[in-house]
Amino acid sequence: MKKIVIILCLLFLVTGCNVTSNITINKDLSVIEEVKMTGTPDFFAIYGKNSPTTVVNDMLNSLNRKETLISNGYAYKTIKENNYPVVVATKNYSTVKDFTDKTIFKDQYFTNFETIEKDNLITLKASGFIKYDQIPDQYEIEKFALNIKVPYVVTDSNADSYDESSNTYTWEIPLETLDKEINLTFDKNKTYVYNLYIYISVGILILLVIIILAIVMNLKKKSELNNRIEG
Repeated sequence: MKKIVIILCLLFLVTGCNVTSNITINKDLSVIEEVKMTGTPDFFAIYGKNSPTTVVNDMLNSLNRKETLISNGYAYKTIKENNYPVVVATKNYSTVKDFTDKTIFKDQYFTNFETIEKDNLITLKASGFIKYDQIPDQYEIEKFALNIKVPYVVTDSNADSYDESSNTYTWEIPLETLDKEINLTFDKNKTYVYNLYIYISVGILILLVIIILAIVMNLKKKSELNNRIEG
């Protein structure tokens, strides 16, 4: 499979591009891969009065880039975020293993990208990070982020950050990174539940305790003051 990341980054070959990969694992263990790429403000400034959207669409239409995306099973569209156009490429996979076997990041950013299944545990593992400037025909990527959203309880992860409300794990890979590994294990028999009501209840309970303590302290102070006056 041709290097889809490079094909899209060619849109922003002057100053490189920013890449965000959003991976959604569904309850049936199918996977949706969404890759977002955009240029930097400095890149678009080069084209002066031409709108960023026009610039990106013209580049996407050239050199059969659209056909290359489609032939590799990717749907694509352009959207606007923060007033700049973003190229979005998406692809569906039937299983987690199908994703790790065929993702665009395998053999481009990691020499190993695999799925390990043991009983009810499924592990996504990526190792052998390939630094950007070591890839012969690669263009500079200024920012790269990988987000994996899981509907099940994660038992182990080395993610850089975590969003509890959506159960999404994020790995940030800046340009100067020399080594990086990705590891995430989840239990397919345990559905993740984010119970907002529990956190609200705990917050209310803490607030009530604070109010009660304040009232008690206030009554104690009044009692001490009365005792002094009577004495």
